Formats: sequence, structure tokens, C-alpha cells
Amino acid sequence: MKQENWVESQWLKGVELKKKLPFEDAAFVELYRAILLRNVEFCKVVTLEDKQSCVRMTNKFIHQAVSSAFGVQNKEINIHVLLKKIAEDYSEEKSYYFFYIIFKELYRRKNSDYKVVLDALRKYNFPEEFKKIFKTFDCKLAWDYLLTYLAHEPLDKSMFSIMWLRYKSSLLRCNVEDYKNFVFRQYLKDDKNKAILNIKNIKENIYTPILKRAEINYSLLKIF
Repeated sequence: MKQENWVESQWLKGVELKKKLPFEDAAFVELYRAILLRNVEFCKVVTLEDKQSCVRMTNKFIHQAVSSAFGVQNKEINIHVLLKKIAEDYSEEKSYYFFYIIFKELYRRKNSDYKVVLDALRKYNFPEEFKKIFKTFDCKLAWDYLLTYLAHEPLDKSMFSIMWLRYKSSLLRCNVEDYKNFVFRQYLKDDKNKAILNIKNIKENIYTPILKRAEINYSLLKIF
């Protein structure tokens, strides 16, 4: 992802919700930062202070998106106005991820407006790095859904090994080497031993029951 200093939307600054985001929903900020925005830069990182500042920016960005979705849920924000203003105030990359979080939140709340956001998302240019890995945009959505079920588990090589074996024919279009490079770049970039991602012909591991449960609960069962 390209580095780009993020500037908060002026329109969002003026939006005050009567109903505040429930405290427990703040937990989703960490989830989206750990999975969806793991490698999206919000400022140029040179020093430790820069890194800390970027983390704060990322958290604020996510919190705004989650809060905006909550505002849509409570009919305090019009979804069409929200999408228009965000597209005006943010770059294409940041708009895409803002919309993505809103989509996920409205879908989680079973709010039918998620369809409006999904239509807007489909108009964006699906990032090239994902086109090489996933068969379709819907496959990437399903992949991220699976990872949310694994959010409380450590992102490790064992997890991504079983995911390759389960989804290499359904969600993924890449070969095993491209998959390994993708995993280390996107999720395990701080792992010091990048030479080892054992893709073995194992049928199950500790993550299998979690993935099976996620598959059953997904709206598009046949995608897996």
C-alpha cells in the first residue's frame, strides 16, 4: 500500500451523534486494525514516534467508520450522504477501506443498507495485490470474514497453512509460492523466519473447528 498522510474528513468533524457508540463495540477497532488495515499506512514512518502516531491515526479512522455505521443504523446519518462526503474528502484508497468497514458493520447489524455500501465498494478498483491472490472480490470478502472468526487467535503459520489447504480451490487463484509471499507481506511481515511456512497435507488442526463454524454462518455457503 502506498504511504499517504491521512487528514480527517471535515464533514465528519461536524457530525455529532445523539446516540454514542456502545463501549463494547470499540473492540472492533482493534479487530479491523489487526486484519483489514494491518498494512495500510496513514503516515510516513521514520521514527518510533511516527509509528505511534500512525497507530493513533489508524484507530481514529476505524473508530469514525464504526461510529458512522452506528449512526446509519440509528437513522442519524443518511447512507447516501455519508458515501458521497467520504468519497469527496478521502483518497480512493482510504474511501475504499472506510466503506469496507461500514459495509462490515452494517452487515453485522443486519441492516439492509449494507447492500448500498457493497454496491459502492464494487465500483472501486479492486487492489491489484488481491486480484493475484483471490478469484473474485466476493472471495476476498469471504476470506476477511473467516479471519474475523480467528481474530482472537494469534496470526501464525499454522493458521495460514490450514487456510491454504481448505481454500486453495475455492477462494484462491494463486500458486503456493505466491500465497506464501502474500501471507508474509500482509500478515506476518514481522516474522523473522520467513523461509518457513509449512504447507503440509494435513486435514485438520486447532483452527479447523473455528473455520467450519465460520463457513456455516456465512451468507454464501457455496463460496467455500
